[in-house]
This record gives sequence, C-alpha cells and structure tokens, in this order.
Amino acid sequence: AGTRGAVPTHAWSETTVEAAVKSKQGVQEPREGEILTLTGEIIDVSCYLQLGKHGAKHKDCGQKCARNGNPIGLLEGNGTIWILMAEEHHPRRDGKADRLRDDLIEQMANVVKGTGTATTLHGTKALFVSGYAK
Repeated sequence: AGTRGAVPTHAWSETTVEAAVKSKQGVQEPREGEILTLTGEIIDVSCYLQLGKHGAKHKDCGQKCARNGNPIGLLEGNGTIWILMAEEHHPRRDGKADRLRDDLIEQMANVVKGTGTATTLHGTKALFVSGYAK
C-alpha cells in the first residue's frame, strides 16, 4: 500500500521544538527521536490489544473504531506495535493534520511503510509520521 510520511531532515519539526521550548515547566528539548521507516499492518490499537483482532476480516470494524477516535497503530511482523500520529505539533494539536488520520483509516489492515520520528517512553512506542500538516 505504499509509503506514508516524508523523510524529514531533522527528527522534530519547528513546531514541536517550539512547543517544547515554550513548555510551562521551563525551557526543555523534545524527547530524543530517531528518523525511521517502519513496515507493518495498519491496525486499530483498541481492538488489537483488547481482542487480538486485525487483518482483512477486521478492516471494516477497525475503520469504524478509528473514525470514532480510537488510536491507530502499525503492527510490525515481530509483534511490536507503534502508535501513529502526525509529527507537526501545532497542526496536530489544532486539528490541521487530519490528512494522516484519514489516510491511515483508508489503509486499515494493509501493510505499509511509515516514515517519521520514532520515540519510546516507558515501553510505549510511537512513530510521529512526517509531512501531513495542512
């Protein structure tokens, strides 16, 4: 189903760096991130973690769940789950990165390559997909 996300020149966009610097907790940097391209199946994280459901038979349900706000992830062949979201902080926060969510819902149950900035915190893995802000 192709590749989602542009290859960034820096781990974090200007809006993400700005959001970190203007934090209420004082000056800080964004978390460490690594630019990666990952391959896996687009899943509805809720149904997968709760019921183990994914794949073509679960596509319609996964799309409905994602349209109603459930998190979307990428399931690698080794079983690792990555939460997927748009990288650009302010557009994501302000609802101007819906293109990624819509694209991922369309690709539910398909295997895709996703490119962006990867980070892990307390075992939770996230790929902030680049290039989807309006």
